[in-house]
Amino acid sequence: MNLAEAIRQFIRAKNGPVHVQDLYAEFPEAHEHSIRGRIYENLGKDFKRIGRGLYVSVHGEASCIVVQGDALEEVRKLDSESVDALITDPPYDWIDRFREKATTSYKRMTCKFDRQDISRDLGLELYRVLKEGAHAFVFAPAETGTTKPHIDRMIGVLEKCGFVFRKRFIWDKVSPGLGYSGRARYEGILFLTRGRAKRRPLDLGISDVIQDRMIPPKKRTHPCEKPLGLLSQLLRFSTAAGELVLDCYAGSCNVGRAAIALGRNALCIEKSAEILERAFA
Repeated sequence: MNLAEAIRQFIRAKNGPVHVQDLYAEFPEAHEHSIRGRIYENLGKDFKRIGRGLYVSVHGEASCIVVQGDALEEVRKLDSESVDALITDPPYDWIDRFREKATTSYKRMTCKFDRQDISRDLGLELYRVLKEGAHAFVFAPAETGTTKPHIDRMIGVLEKCGFVFRKRFIWDKVSPGLGYSGRARYEGILFLTRGRAKRRPLDLGISDVIQDRMIPPKKRTHPCEKPLGLLSQLLRFSTAAGELVLDCYAGSCNVGRAAIALGRNALCIEKSAEILERAFA
């Protein structure tokens, strides 16, 4: 009996909620990352709810696993070419410079979470875990003289990791946001693929301009929360039912919510325990 079968048998025998620590105690000879790896492989099968640091939501045959942990460390635990699509909104470490350059001074732009760009190490790991031709959508702010060099740099990092930049999708937020050189009503979404063999879009009816009203600030569980309708269209473009989407900077975990509503599976990684507590409150 292999480890995955042993874990499934243990959960069936338990017949109730299982804490990830229970699995570590039951299989002391197995590495913790091996246990989590077997959990990831069985999305949509046996896992209903796992405790602290590992959350699970199930909807029919689809499920979303939410892991509290560092993006790079957790992605390293995934098998190569095991993920069908990537949709993520990185917590760019250069956003605070907007205020320094007086691009915006609005208090809402002060976000209390760790800032981190997509590093070369993470880019290489994301390339490794995605399937050949898989789509990757990476959110980026509206392009200005301040943001453009950083956006270009991020595209350059991903290209050096093997990704191919295809085009920029536009999220039309309907309501204008912030800015002094014309208030920004949109955000960019960088569309890349894993390698040059691009997968055919699964829904050809979706264009590169997606209009969906942004969530009012008072209703967000995360300052950068994206609406489910927007994420649903990206999922329909990039994945089929039963496939797996990864969000390595999950925040509100709306990628996961949108995924299971469409019958897709999702793996969401979020470093902050505080953010996850708000997301699941």
